[in-house]
Parts: sequence; structure tokens; C-alpha cells
Amino acid sequence: MRWTNTMVPLLLVSGVACAVDTEERTFPIWGEEAKARGYSIPLPFGVNLSYMNMRQNIDVDSIGFSGLALGNHAIPTDMFNIDAGHTREQSKSENLRIDMWVFPFINIYGLVGHTRGSSVSNVSVDADPTRYTGIDRVIASSVHQLYQSGELQDIDFTLDFKGTTWGTGITLAGGYENWFALVDTNYTRTDFDILDGKISALTVSPRVGYRFRFQGPVGESHLSVWLGSMYQNVQQEFRGSLSDLHMPAALQPLIDTVNQNNEGRFDVKQKLTSPWNMLIGTQFEMTPQFNVLTEFGFNERNSFFVAGEYRF
Repeated sequence: MRWTNTMVPLLLVSGVACAVDTEERTFPIWGEEAKARGYSIPLPFGVNLSYMNMRQNIDVDSIGFSGLALGNHAIPTDMFNIDAGHTREQSKSENLRIDMWVFPFINIYGLVGHTRGSSVSNVSVDADPTRYTGIDRVIASSVHQLYQSGELQDIDFTLDFKGTTWGTGITLAGGYENWFALVDTNYTRTDFDILDGKISALTVSPRVGYRFRFQGPVGESHLSVWLGSMYQNVQQEFRGSLSDLHMPAALQPLIDTVNQNNEGRFDVKQKLTSPWNMLIGTQFEMTPQFNVLTEFGFNERNSFFVAGEYRF
């Protein structure tokens, strides 16, 4: 489960023969030298608000239950064999980001926001009675019979999540005439307010694009378009109480029987099916102080990103 928080500096370095800011500033370092050589550089500080909607496929490594019991009899944690098939995840996030150009070609930033979403897995639950004796064998036999009848096969298992996202990143950028290139790298983590667990993500996004110049209603404006790709290395583990989950109807009677004391726990480990996808985006710089950006992701991961930024 991810929420992906890929952020890019919204004013890009381009080697055009004019300067965005004529005031002498401490940051970016070497900024005056860059402007003297004919490069356009952005205002050094930025604040932006963004929204991202993302859908992608997930590989579930394991789903485990623990703390289950029938009366006073504890059920072995490895009794239930849970096989997860196709899993699709959707997440939405809103973030606040603050950035600074340390050098004309290096931008650093921090972000904080809120992420919410859900994943739906197609699961089947079985048990092997031959591994157990006594009451455990009776329970395993009942589960196995339900599996053979089809009642515990191809069940939609939904896991909802929400929490606070925070992270930091760095962007390397450069340009020649109106062409530009950049590589954005960031680390984000989402801590959940209900479930135990987290999403940790390392994202690397190279982009190449072109910057158009034209006369807008309030002076010179710029429109940048680019093509790129996104790599995400995401580790996801979720733990929590079974009583907090919205169990599918086929599983609820079984869980109610073995979780009468509400001490049952779940543990889900999963990762992205594909780490790469393609990006296409555009940024409209209305003034040197304000711009808006949209970006779409496609192929193995579908995403929509929009942001507005103020620079000073």
C-alpha cells in the first residue's frame, strides 16, 4: 500500500538568456554566476500544496492470523493457509511541501501530508487436517470442507488504511537552451493512526522536457512539458486487530467463532508488482512567483498529480 509522494521542483532550471530574479540573494549559491552566464534560475524558496491519486497492482507475500482461540483453546498461528491472488490498491494523498534551491542545480525539500486508501485482495482460506490432532483437527477439517465447497475461495479481502505521511528529497536539475533534465529522489514514510505498521518508500524519477516562452496576461510566462519515469521501492507491512477489519461475509462467521475474546491479530506483508511506470507532465508558470503543475502516470501504475506553488 502506497501512497506515493513523488514531488518535483516546480520551477525548472533552463539555459535561456534571461534571469527570473534580478535581486542579489544568498541562495542559490552560485546563483549570480549562473545568471551572469545567461541561465534562468527560479526564486530560491517555494511552498506548494499537492494532491495525488494512484492505482497499482500489489503482490501479497503473506497474510497471517494470530491470537485466535476456541473457548480457552489457543489455535495454532499457522493453521490457516491464506492464499492471496490479484490485489489492486488505490491511494489518495494531500501534501504540503517546502523547498529551497541550495545551488542552481540542487533543490532540497521536506513534506508532510495525509494519505488514505485501500487494497482489495482475492484470497482463499484452507487448512490441512492431517497436521493436527484433537480439537485442532476438528477446526482444520471444518475449514478444509468450507474451502472444498467453494465458500472460502475467491473472497474479496479489503484492507483500509490512513495516516500521516512525511519525507524529504533532493532534485538534481540542469538545462541547455530550452531543454531541461532532472532526477528527483525522495524518501517518504506513512505512519498509521489506527493500524500498526507503516509504508516506507524510496522513489527515483528522471525526467526530460522542453520549456516554451510566451507573453502572458501579466508578462512573460513559461510552459514546460516533459516525459519521464518513476521507480518506487516500497515496503509495506500492516498489523492490527481483526475486530477493526471489515471482513467479507464469507469469512465473518469463521472469524467470529475463533475471535470471541477480540484478541485476534492480523499481519499482512506486501510489495509493488512493478516498480516502474511512465510519466508525462506539464507546468504552467504564470509568474515567477506562482505556477501550477499536472502529471499523469501510466503503464503498470496509474496516477494523477496536481500541485500549485508559490515561490519567493
